[in-house]
Amino acid sequence: MSATPSSLTTIVPVYNEAVGVQAAIEHIHAEARLRFADHQLLIIESGSTDGSAEICDQLAGRLEGVEVIHQAAREGFGSALRLGFAAARKDLVWVVSSDLPFPLDAIDQAIPLVAEHDCVLSYRCDDDRTLFRKGQSWAYNTLARTVLSLGARHVNSQSKLYRRATIQSLPIVSDGWLIDTEIVYRLQRANARCSEIPVPLTERTTGESTLVPTQPLISLRELLSFAWSERTAA
Repeated sequence: MSATPSSLTTIVPVYNEAVGVQAAIEHIHAEARLRFADHQLLIIESGSTDGSAEICDQLAGRLEGVEVIHQAAREGFGSALRLGFAAARKDLVWVVSSDLPFPLDAIDQAIPLVAEHDCVLSYRCDDDRTLFRKGQSWAYNTLARTVLSLGARHVNSQSKLYRRATIQSLPIVSDGWLIDTEIVYRLQRANARCSEIPVPLTERTTGESTLVPTQPLISLRELLSFAWSERTAA
């Protein structure tokens, strides 16, 4: 039996979230510190144009353990995560978007499991989105599981906790939203010991989504291109 890790790096990607980013970071920081005395919170700020960068710098100046990495321009969600993974220094790595897409106490289910697992993934046990959005998600997950032979229930459910050594060992290349799917694929290819927990989806209550209307088509193209490149390489 492995020892339960005792430190945590939380990665928070931020792009144009000035309306709610301060409250979100303060909440994430407080929840992490309740559970881990040794904690690093990495804000990956991706060229925001609404004042988010300045707010993040102010937070880093007054909250213990908070650091900011600035990208000169927006290069994609995956690009931000890869920067965060590379800069993580603690035993565990936890990704939380600034729109807080899941209850943060979900980590309480995951922490005990990492004594025996390399990562703890999640699946949505409650989803109050519109039927159209749930249908989009179902179609994407079904296609991703099929073309990449994935076993995870919801490849893009965001609540995920990794051992740092595991996530840093994966050859992740995605710059965009495909990164969640790619991580599940890389974990499976590496025979990582993964567990899954049920986590409800929480809709944002502040700010606005930065996803473009054509995002489903972009995600579909990224998925098929990635699957083809992996199959060709194999």
